[in-house]
Amino acid sequence: MKQKIKAKGKDHRVQGCRRVLVAASVASMIDQFNLPNIRLLQELEYEVHVACNFAEGSTCGRKRVQKLQGLLVRMGVVWHQWDCPRGLDAPLKCLKAYGQLWKLTGCCHFAWMHCHSPVGGALARIVAHQRGIPAVYTAHGFHFYRGAPLKNWLLYYPVEKLLAYWTDVLVTVNQEDFWFAKRNLRAKRIRWIPGVGIASAWFSKGQARMTKEEFCSKCCLPADARILLSAGELSSRKNHRLVIEALPYLAQDVCYVICGRGRLRGTLLALAKELGVAERVCLTGYVEDLREVYQHVDLFVLPSLQEGLPIALAQAMASGLACLVSDIRGNRELVRQQDGRFVPDSLESFLSRAAALLGDQKLLEQNAAQGRRQAEAYRLQKSLARMRRIYEEM
Repeated sequence: MKQKIKAKGKDHRVQGCRRVLVAASVASMIDQFNLPNIRLLQELEYEVHVACNFAEGSTCGRKRVQKLQGLLVRMGVVWHQWDCPRGLDAPLKCLKAYGQLWKLTGCCHFAWMHCHSPVGGALARIVAHQRGIPAVYTAHGFHFYRGAPLKNWLLYYPVEKLLAYWTDVLVTVNQEDFWFAKRNLRAKRIRWIPGVGIASAWFSKGQARMTKEEFCSKCCLPADARILLSAGELSSRKNHRLVIEALPYLAQDVCYVICGRGRLRGTLLALAKELGVAERVCLTGYVEDLREVYQHVDLFVLPSLQEGLPIALAQAMASGLACLVSDIRGNRELVRQQDGRFVPDSLESFLSRAAALLGDQKLLEQNAAQGRRQAEAYRLQKSLARMRRIYEEM
């Protein structure tokens, strides 16, 4: 290929070796969820190729994407720029991405492929079916689920129903999706893994590089602020506006920090200004390592409307941070205590739960301790052990 699927790394024309293609719509899907899988494949003596969109769509910044590209090369992974869009609202881009992947799979023989993300996973499985390449698909949270909008069921469910017939192994990251798939989808094999896994480093509290006061100063917040933290893309799905709308009703020393980037940054800042709480809101942008941040906040808040099995929440729990989350699939699998969940579209529900936790230090500590115990079930080693069995099945 004159590769706009362009290969970077070692010579991808090596003959006589086992190759696997890991495909996803965006680079952040590889960076945040698949590096352990890639290392596992290399342990199993596969030559690993990665195809994703390094140019646009990622939830991390450009510097982080460049760092990922360099890491892949050092690991001996061949990476390909794949112009795959994140959404279905770009049919011409989807057609172009299909053509690129068709060409790549014609140039390189792949023993099988492991694909991720709705659009990337769909295009990859179509190409795999046409080429006769076995396919593993990890669903990081179906877009159709109990309580999902009707349009999600009309758009995504029929597509997944069809593609399941062309899927050798369908992997889910939460139990709700697993049992739905077992009942309704016809993949050859359906497997569950406990999320993408939490590295052991999250369970050990390291030395803080700054004090709470220094952290608050960096975020332009009062030194004695009690901080609510969210981490994730600034999108409507993450529902950050609910917490901003709650700030006027919470104590004056309660502030809100969001670590993430996205198209709603301006909208969220405008909302905070409109409600008179702009000085209590800090949008840090993308943060590569959240461990330092977790040491200086009081409560991790995840108000999302939709999640698969949120890694940021699992990491917060492992770090010993009290958590308050929307009562949705994925979140409730991780946070089992009722006082740690609220109705996702109800300001009143959030306010009552947040006020109760912030007003009772003992309850806050109990929430944190219970969450840390629950996070043990989602250690990276347990997730990789299941992935190893899936890869060995291939």
